[in-house]
Parts: sequence; structure tokens; C-alpha cells
Amino acid sequence: MPPKVTDTRNNPAESLHAVAEETAAAARRIVATYSDDFFDFATLACMLGVELKDLRYAPIAAEHAEAEAAKKTTKKATKKAAKKATKKTTKKAAKKTTKKAAKKATKKTTKKATKKATKKAD
Repeated sequence: MPPKVTDTRNNPAESLHAVAEETAAAARRIVATYSDDFFDFATLACMLGVELKDLRYAPIAAEHAEAEAAKKTTKKATKKAAKKATKKTTKKAAKKTTKKAAKKATKKTTKKATKKATKKAD
């Protein structure tokens, strides 16, 4: 009777496991190359199933969400402050231009009045 195929192999589970580890390590390197930051890497690695043994997605996602919320609140505050500053500067500029225009108008009217008065006196 010929030998069975499984009898001639050297423990197939170990050899498949080694190939899977090599493939997972290569996949992690590729994911790390294409990801923008650690959160992106963790997301892609967990989706592909090649994450590291100690890597847990839930705490990383929660931390990332908190950081994004903090960024949004600071951006909103910065935008509000910028809007207030621009409003103040535009109001000041408008006041200055109206004051200058008023001064010019009063100067012109006084000049005209003095010219008329000198012409009448002549």
C-alpha cells in the first residue's frame, strides 16, 4: 500500500503558520507605507486582519475621536475670534473714512465760503 500524502509532509500546520506570519508582516509594511498617520494604519491593519498582537482598535478610535473634537472646537474659536477682529477693523476703517470725508467736505465748504466772501468784498 502506498504512503498517504499526509504521512510524507512535515507538520503542515507549522509551515502554513510561518507563511501567514511572513505575509502579515509584508502586509503591515505596505499598510504603513500608504497610511497617513497611526490611526489610519490601525484602521487599515485591523480591516485587513494583519494587526499586531497588542493592537486594539477601540481605544485608538476613541482617542482619535477626542482629538478631532478638540481640534474642531479650537478651529471654531479661532474662526469666531477672526470674525470679531475683522468686524472691528472694518468698523474702524469705516469711521476713519467717514471722518476724513467729513473733514474734506467742511474744508471745501469753508474755502468756498471764504472765496465768495472775498469776491463780494471786492
